[in-house]
Amino acid sequence: MSEVKHVVFRLGNEHYSMDIEYVKAIEQDYMIIPLPDAPENVKGMINLRGEIIPVYSLRSRFHMEEIERTRDSQLLIAKSGSIQLAFEVDAVVGIETIEPQQQKEIPLVIRTDATNYIGGIIDVSNRIVVEISIANILSESEWDDIEQIIQAHS
Repeated sequence: MSEVKHVVFRLGNEHYSMDIEYVKAIEQDYMIIPLPDAPENVKGMINLRGEIIPVYSLRSRFHMEEIERTRDSQLLIAKSGSIQLAFEVDAVVGIETIEPQQQKEIPLVIRTDATNYIGGIIDVSNRIVVEISIANILSESEWDDIEQIIQAHS
C-alpha cells in the first residue's frame, strides 16, 4: 500500500478525512437552497457553476447538533460513481499525505452496519482522524433519494 492524500476536516471537536481522489472541489462561498420534504440528512442543494448538487449534512448523519454556518464552514464536493454530493463541514484543516503506517484497521468492537462508513483510522500528527468512505456514508435508500433529487432538478 502506498501513500495517499486525504482532505482532513473538522466537525465540532472531531477530525475526519476523505481520500482526495474522491474530492473534486472545496467551496467556501455557497448558498444552500432548502428542499421541502428532503430526505433526513439532506440540507438542500447548491447550484455550482450550473450543476445542481445535493448538500448532505454529516452533522445530522452523526447525530450532532446543527450549527449556524460560520466563515470557516466549507463544502467538500465529492463524487462517488456518477453522483456528486456536497458535504458541509465546519472547517477544512488541510490536505495530508498519509503513509501506510499511519493507517489503522477499524477495531472489531466498533464494526457494525451503523459504522460501515468508517474506512479506517488514521494517525495524523498524534491526532486520531476517522476516514470516511464516500461509498458507504449513505445508505442504499439515501443514494436512491439523492438520485431522484438530481433527476428532478436537472
